[in-house]
Amino acid sequence: MIRARLSSSLFAALLALAPAAIAQETPADIPALRKAALADPAVKAALDDRSRGMESRLEDDGRMAEIILKAIDAKPGETAIDIGSGSGYLALLVSSMVGPKGHVDIHNTPGWINQFPTMEPERQQLRIKQPNIGWVTTRWTDITGQPNSYDIVVMGQIYHDIPLEGESIDAVNERLFAMLKPGGRVIIEDHDAIETMPLSQQVSLHRISHGDVTGQMLRAGFALKIMTLLDSPHDDRRFNVFRPGVKGRTDRYIAVFEKPADGKPLR
Repeated sequence: MIRARLSSSLFAALLALAPAAIAQETPADIPALRKAALADPAVKAALDDRSRGMESRLEDDGRMAEIILKAIDAKPGETAIDIGSGSGYLALLVSSMVGPKGHVDIHNTPGWINQFPTMEPERQQLRIKQPNIGWVTTRWTDITGQPNSYDIVVMGQIYHDIPLEGESIDAVNERLFAMLKPGGRVIIEDHDAIETMPLSQQVSLHRISHGDVTGQMLRAGFALKIMTLLDSPHDDRRFNVFRPGVKGRTDRYIAVFEKPADGKPLR
């Protein structure tokens, strides 16, 4: 796993660089990462949770869910929000990790719910019975929570949707920073893009480069803790992630950003 620890002085220097120069560039050893993640008892227990349906279980291998859960590193009693959760796939896994004394919110936007009625909280509640799960429905830039109320923010393959749908990444990141407890973390998993492409072109392909995401999160005051690059031999990043032959086989990354322990943005 690739780790980057940034001091405040290094952060200031990095802000002067293009986002592509900030992120790590060495692809991970995926089989080794998967093996190490599955050796974590909390990760294995979440994946083996018998309350999960077959549809969710069938996603695990393609998503490399064990690597994502290892990066999330949720602990019993923690509070989390899965932003742009869709079906609640990652939220259910995290709910198992935080246990009965923890809590996970499933977030979806009104636009998504209108397009996909199965995301309606009332309909999801018929399927999802875990008592430690709640629901939040807002636009991206209206995501809110009490200051310092969440330990974890999860964003699984949806960060690119914020600019794609015409919302402000800066406004969302500002809200995330305020909602997180000091030392809290944001985990972003997404499809990688060609960093020299304009951002508008990247997101039109349902992608966003790890360099752009890193630059945006650093500017919001977060520290980069982990950047894991999951490269695929089937993807050259030029095409829409839903294109036949590319779908399910994209270059991806999992990034972990942390709110400083003093609660103040890094500058």
